[in-house]
Amino acid sequence: MIAEAPPLLDIRTLFRQSHARIVKNVREISHNGLVYSYPDGSCDILCCTSPIFREPGWEKAWGEPEAEAKPRPEAREKGKKSEGADMERSMRRARAKLRRLALANSFEYFVTLTLDPAKIDRYDGAAVTKALGRWCDNMVRRHGLRYILVPERHKDGAFHFHGFMAGTGLEARDSGHEIGGRKAYNLPQWGYGFTTAQPLYGEYAAAVAYCCKYIGKEAGERPLGRWYYSGGALKEPRKEYVDLDYRDVENSVEFSIPGAKLKVLNAKGGKNDD
Repeated sequence: MIAEAPPLLDIRTLFRQSHARIVKNVREISHNGLVYSYPDGSCDILCCTSPIFREPGWEKAWGEPEAEAKPRPEAREKGKKSEGADMERSMRRARAKLRRLALANSFEYFVTLTLDPAKIDRYDGAAVTKALGRWCDNMVRRHGLRYILVPERHKDGAFHFHGFMAGTGLEARDSGHEIGGRKAYNLPQWGYGFTTAQPLYGEYAAAVAYCCKYIGKEAGERPLGRWYYSGGALKEPRKEYVDLDYRDVENSVEFSIPGAKLKVLNAKGGKNDD
């Protein structure tokens, strides 16, 4: 005997019941706190006066009302460079992103890459960008390179780079010199100029903070049109969306953002960094 198909209404009811647990409203997925956790046990806590952090992976449901529009900075004209407050916000975001990426990964060396004028026009941004991209792509594919590099200009306008590197196939040779009483190395695989590579030791977070200072060092300039370059098998920090009482987040740095205020707390081992 062939069973009759259930009425269409019953099928729809079953569908709604089975999917009820994966439907949330905007308030349930919007939070005023975001925590980034790192392998060393430290974390960054961001807390806002408004629920600006929305859990990823959710789509707007049919019939859901539009969220209330939040104040935003006026859009820049196409082709116009950011400046003033826009530049300051961009620089601050870039430093925060670089810091989180560096803390989420383990690097071997703090490096400086320079450019030899006999091998490349070190004042030509397009040529420098192309050469760096080609070299990094090759090193990532063939030697497992992981890197973060911040471009900077010499006083004469020539480009060079500072940052972190690691990789199973990254060669480091004794330079015969010391920096700060510790052995310094060269990176012979960099074929465009001179290099120095200093093994990372001591407080890793301090080295990360030092590297972050190169962003915006030249009066807020964005050399080569980017704040930093990164690549290879890099990990992202673990993110957790939370709801916090803004008044309870103490010993933090407070920023003004469009329509709200934001506190940032850097904590290590459950205690605030001094």
